[in-house]
Amino acid sequence: MADELAVFLENENDYSNITPGGTTRYALQVEKISLAILKNPIQIAAPKNSPYLFDLGTYKPTLNLTGIVDDQDTDQTVTFGGNIYRTPTVHQVSRLSTDWWYDTQQQINLYIQEPDFGSNESYFKYAAALTSVSVDYKAGTEERPEFTMVFFTGRPKVYYPHMTKGI
Repeated sequence: MADELAVFLENENDYSNITPGGTTRYALQVEKISLAILKNPIQIAAPKNSPYLFDLGTYKPTLNLTGIVDDQDTDQTVTFGGNIYRTPTVHQVSRLSTDWWYDTQQQINLYIQEPDFGSNESYFKYAAALTSVSVDYKAGTEERPEFTMVFFTGRPKVYYPHMTKGI
């Protein structure tokens, strides 16, 4: 199970928390990560000529996460970056779309940890805005439904301490 917990979600200023304004941290049981980047080049038609193309370098990253979530609290925790993250319940995952938002008061961070091949902790850190959450129940797996989360993100900050040591 610990190998599955390499995606972490953090709300730095969660007003839906038991302690309003406190930090909420979840370790997600993700089975698939998909990153799509939409670019917006401009195409201008020209009579009797090939169209003119302008790429101004604008882009819109979208991060999709698919995984499983328990319907009951498992009290499972994992430490990442010196902080303790717990696995959420299906109720907590479904409430994220209405209780969390990205603005100047609530910073939502999404961390994707790279495999650890020693004592170094490498990861991507995204500032993220949650756009949708869906929970799918299937016969025979009611206790562990699947979820899908879609985030709009910015460019990730990349942390590879073993590659930048001494620089």
